[in-house]
Amino acid sequence: MIQGKWHAKGSAASVGARLLDIETQYVIELKDGRKFEGQLSTLQVGNRLGNVERKITLEDGSVFATKENDKIDRLFSKRLKANRFIHRLESHMGWVFVALVVTVVTTFSFFKWGIPWTSERIAHALPQQTNQLIAMNTLEFLDKYMFEKSKLSTEKMKKIRKHFKTYLVPLGTEDKAINYTLHFRVWSDGGFGIPNALALPSGDIVLTDKFVELCKTQDEMDSVLLHEMGHVVYRHSLEMVIEATFVSVAVMLMVGDNNGIADMGIGLGSLLVSSSYSRGHESEADRYAFKQMLAARIDPMAFSTIMNRMTEYMQRRNSPRQKKSKESSVNDAEPQSSILDYLSSHPSTEGRIEVARQYSECFKKGLKNCEVK
Repeated sequence: MIQGKWHAKGSAASVGARLLDIETQYVIELKDGRKFEGQLSTLQVGNRLGNVERKITLEDGSVFATKENDKIDRLFSKRLKANRFIHRLESHMGWVFVALVVTVVTTFSFFKWGIPWTSERIAHALPQQTNQLIAMNTLEFLDKYMFEKSKLSTEKMKKIRKHFKTYLVPLGTEDKAINYTLHFRVWSDGGFGIPNALALPSGDIVLTDKFVELCKTQDEMDSVLLHEMGHVVYRHSLEMVIEATFVSVAVMLMVGDNNGIADMGIGLGSLLVSSSYSRGHESEADRYAFKQMLAARIDPMAFSTIMNRMTEYMQRRNSPRQKKSKESSVNDAEPQSSILDYLSSHPSTEGRIEVARQYSECFKKGLKNCEVK
């Protein structure tokens, strides 16, 4: 016999009651003389949470509530095995700690490796039309909020586009469905031009006027264009979009906020200008560019040269805003890779420059295939 209270459906008022069981049957007797009978299998038993009052829902929607949890566990032992296991964990702090550690490690692993791994496979499984669809309104977004019309001469743009189509696009034989197109824009901050290049998943590549200005040779410009083609080939932008969606959904599920679903269309444009590719993405695009440069007989050190020049430019640009104090000497001594904190898609590190140097050694030997660690 299990003592408890009975509540009519939708009512907070209660009546003293007791639950009796006869093999597979149950009988609930109320203090006012009423009875409820039926099959035990028809009762819906709530999960146990410590010693909090347990609720059992009858077929008519009424509820029998009791604090005699141990008796409930024994009565419904076959149906509540998982719940009893959870209760044991809750009753031992050591297991609670273990469960907490497992939860933290699992969550971290999901965000660190699970989401990127899944995003990469989804991105490469989708057809090229998906990339075109995603990028359809991205350039319009960037033009509205970030870019201005290019001030380069028509002849200059025509010359760059012709060279790109004639010499670089034919190198990208991995996916014939990609339609590479160059766009020129001004990106400025307080009247100060920002040198950059970024690629949309559709194959549209945007070059800023300041980037074109800083390129002293065609090889320097080609190295960056090939790098951006690498991002397109490996679908890094699409992976970013999928990862962002995964993270948004996961966070909303954890915090129970469904209203954020409407905000998921933040746009690839904002991701490209506010987020950086991962180190893995950058390394993959670098190696793609270096391999193509060997095939095109371009020295991979051209990539390091233009990256260093952009670094120096950005350092000169930022120096007036730094404090004029003794700390300035420390700031001046910062490595040229500080541009990485600024340029969204072109971080330059010593490791990447070293890889370029190794490919350059292969170039000097006349090799078209180069094994670099």
